Amino acid sequence: MANKTIGSIPYSLSARLSKPNDKNSEKKVYATLQTNETVDKVLLARHMREHGSSLSQGTLEGVVTDLGGCIAEMLLAGHSVNLQPLGKFHLTASCEGAESADDFSPSAITLNVRFTPDAELVAEVNTRAEFTQQATRELQAQARKEARQAADETVGGNSGSGSGSGNNGGQADPGDVTP
Repeated sequence: MANKTIGSIPYSLSARLSKPNDKNSEKKVYATLQTNETVDKVLLARHMREHGSSLSQGTLEGVVTDLGGCIAEMLLAGHSVNLQPLGKFHLTASCEGAESADDFSPSAITLNVRFTPDAELVAEVNTRAEFTQQATRELQAQARKEARQAADETVGGNSGSGSGSGNNGGQADPGDVTP
């Protein structure tokens, strides 16, 4: 895979207990990743096409769609599916215990699909990752609300000679930590 920088991963900081189950543990500052958007199969196919694929975007979308169905079929046949360099899909099961084998019913089984990423994929993501600190989602929402209120006041006849909401485009002061 190429070593080209794609963008940066937005994150915010928050203070949390260092041991969540221990209310007396000290608070430490942790990063929380923020997702910009979810990329669907159409956008993924477009992105793949932009990498010079000889396949059309429609064909790539079809491959992604078919891949999902085929992975499900393989899992339902009792297989795990290894898609290097992505990773491996496999099933796990959970169920309530029965008093005896005669009392057990397969309808008690709940399946979960698990994905384990390939170690090289994880290493590449960690090697190439760049980060941009953002305000917390709560502070971003508060800034948008304040901006709307200021705009409403201006439209409502109040010229709003104040200095504004201080939104700063949702960017956080690197020293800004929300407890």
